[in-house]
Amino acid sequence: MRDTHRFLTQAPRCEPPIAGRTESRATAHRAPARSPHSGRSPVSGRGQVARPPAETVAIDPEAQRFAEHALRLTLEVVDRRRPPALLRPLLAPALVGLVGALAQRPVPARGLGVACLGRVHLRPSGADSVEVFGSYSRGPRMFAVAARLERTPAAGKALGGWRVTSLQVG
Repeated sequence: MRDTHRFLTQAPRCEPPIAGRTESRATAHRAPARSPHSGRSPVSGRGQVARPPAETVAIDPEAQRFAEHALRLTLEVVDRRRPPALLRPLLAPALVGLVGALAQRPVPARGLGVACLGRVHLRPSGADSVEVFGSYSRGPRMFAVAARLERTPAAGKALGGWRVTSLQVG
């Protein structure tokens, strides 16, 4: 004869029941709600991904065009296909020097091929600023790129008034 052991038991109730409310057995065993801080995936298990509500703020089409142009040109400078001086009207002065220095260093991923910009997404972060994030590929590998654009009078009307003030190329 086999002895069956129970290794898991239900936790004892430590709180008194809420007055006037009965808890059904189905809700007592429901999985906890997923949140960004619970360590659980936002995927519901049915092939659908939980998405945040759509942004109601419209993105300036000029900002989208400027972001794509600036990121594409930055990747060309990093690949040594263009001189860093072309970035002066697009990037903050400190960033022009950093991208130029990055282009002179040996980058291990450069051996994978030419950097090709993929999708670029924008999210408003203030009245005159936009967060940019996207991807680019080198051969079979995908990489990330992110930036912050700010509308400044110094950027000029020809560029839509936008300038890259922060940049991260991964």
